[in-house]
Amino acid sequence: MNPRHSSLGDPFLWLAIMLIGGMLCWLSFARYNGFNAGMYDLGNMAQAIWSGTRGEPLLYSRPEGMRASRLAGHVEIGYFLFAPLYALWPDPRLLLAIQAALFALGALPVYRIAWRRIDMQYGGERAVPYAARLLALIYLLYPTAQTGVLFDFHADTVAAPLLLFALDALDVRSWRWFAFWTALALSMKFYVAALVVGVGVVMFLWEGQRRAGVATALAGGIYGLLAFFVVRPLFTPPSSGGVAVISSGYLAYYFGALDEIIATFPDRLLNAVVVFGPALLVAWRGWRWLLPGLPLAAAMLASTGPGGAFDYRYHHYALVVPFIAMGIIDGAARMQRGIPVVRSGATRRRGRSWRGDLGFTVAVTAIFSALLVNTPLNPLFWLGGPGYGFDRSIYGITPRDVRLAAFLATRAPPGAPVAASTFIATHLVNRETVYLVRYPFEARAERLPDLLPQVQYALPDALFDWYLQLDDGYGGGVDYDQDAIAILLRDPSFALVDMDDGVLLFERDADPERILVNRLSLIPDNGAPARQQFGPFDLVDARVEVIGDRRLRATFVWRVREALPPGTRYIPVSRLDGVAGARFVHLPGYALKPAWEWQTGDVVEETFDVIVPPDALPGQYAWRVGWYDARHPDAALTDERSRMAGTGEYVVTLVEVTP
Repeated sequence: MNPRHSSLGDPFLWLAIMLIGGMLCWLSFARYNGFNAGMYDLGNMAQAIWSGTRGEPLLYSRPEGMRASRLAGHVEIGYFLFAPLYALWPDPRLLLAIQAALFALGALPVYRIAWRRIDMQYGGERAVPYAARLLALIYLLYPTAQTGVLFDFHADTVAAPLLLFALDALDVRSWRWFAFWTALALSMKFYVAALVVGVGVVMFLWEGQRRAGVATALAGGIYGLLAFFVVRPLFTPPSSGGVAVISSGYLAYYFGALDEIIATFPDRLLNAVVVFGPALLVAWRGWRWLLPGLPLAAAMLASTGPGGAFDYRYHHYALVVPFIAMGIIDGAARMQRGIPVVRSGATRRRGRSWRGDLGFTVAVTAIFSALLVNTPLNPLFWLGGPGYGFDRSIYGITPRDVRLAAFLATRAPPGAPVAASTFIATHLVNRETVYLVRYPFEARAERLPDLLPQVQYALPDALFDWYLQLDDGYGGGVDYDQDAIAILLRDPSFALVDMDDGVLLFERDADPERILVNRLSLIPDNGAPARQQFGPFDLVDARVEVIGDRRLRATFVWRVREALPPGTRYIPVSRLDGVAGARFVHLPGYALKPAWEWQTGDVVEETFDVIVPPDALPGQYAWRVGWYDARHPDAALTDERSRMAGTGEYVVTLVEVTP
């Protein structure tokens, strides 16, 4: 068995690579197809790489209302390498597939290094690859590696296996390949330079490669300085204030809230356990190889970046995994050779079995992965609880998701500048301008009014179906885009022209014949009796008329007997019974003047136009209306689970749908 190619014929390794890589690719695709992968970060990366196919410097749409280069941020020069493939298949799923495949192939260098440093030393070139197989499994199952792959697309996750290929070349002193893989890794993100400097230090101090170690550390340091202080300012707009402002702004963005670090210190400590805990039994003996990854891990654990960036599920920790793997390999090799361990000033030999400790490390890694990563290895994946498995907000692909994909493919104008709901935008990235109607860091759609002059179309979601339970509330929810829809309805430059199952298409300067009316007014109470009661609301009148080809106009009159309790949010939603996609949020009572703002004694008349889905078969259908709790996790499904307590759906009339 050739020590340079000891992995190529092991079916166990290839089976593990295909199973784990295939699983992660499948889950990544499911997340995208289920409209659960956001514009931050998959969409931004895909848009930048699409820009690269046009010879542009990786441009993407910034929330400030401009196009910016990825070279002005993390200096992701390596994204140009994906551009030729993206030109062949311009779809964000290509990036997800590449990321999963590269990660899985990272098991190859882990296997080879472990075989050479442990198995071959233990039993010669004919040794059974015991350590190599276990190390490959540890790498493939490592929780922070898998979560990195499953969290959109990031250069960090791509760079991790490239570093492992570089370390494999280092192990056999193949300097050209070492330089090649190191350069590729550096091109993915500027702060990979710090890791390369660390590799050079280890080479100099402990690998017996002083000249190569110095060269590696210098190359990493020089590249990092050039990337940060030359390339970034070169592609940064002059209005940003130059290098000093760029540097301080970057540091303030990720490390500027000391009080937050103190308040969340216990959580950060638990995340440190997840990052390093599975490997420590063996890896602490190979602490030298842990050193290159420690500064990055410490920086991330101290980060106050957006969305709790210190969490183990973030992509940054993927770059630490190669050095955890090397630490385990070095630690096991030292145990195997009986190298003395120094502790508290006393030198002694440990009598532990390296084989047993490696087996235990695999078991611990698998347990951590099964408990903390949302994959089929996790029992909660199959129990169907909120936030796990095929939940619609994770990997579930609902009939609505299929309809939404078809709507975007056939009825959303290609290439035009758009602003869209965060998960819709990810499917519209192959264009110069893609803004969000509401950014994840906004409490409301605060930036949208300033962005609208740059866009031709807007696609908010009135039945936003992503929901995440949080300690202090929830993320997403059916009213997530409510404020953005209100802004669009009030903007005289835009008009609603199309819809499908809650997804709305607004157009600038639309043809008057295509405009869908939405208006609300307070009218005098004529004392008419209620046709139906919905909690505090009386339905006084309701009518639906055909106004065009598959176009209907609905008018509802509500009397408010008492206002909703503070903090509650209910919305009226109608549907055509038996017609897929024919759910109509009452936009006037949802956005123009939300029902939770109605006052006792108000009589509210709302008039709105809707479009019957083009795939609806001709026939007569019942128009039903109901009220739903906007803060219920299942509100977007508009069924009995979120329906206003004590109420049901009410049949308003029968509607004739013609061919």
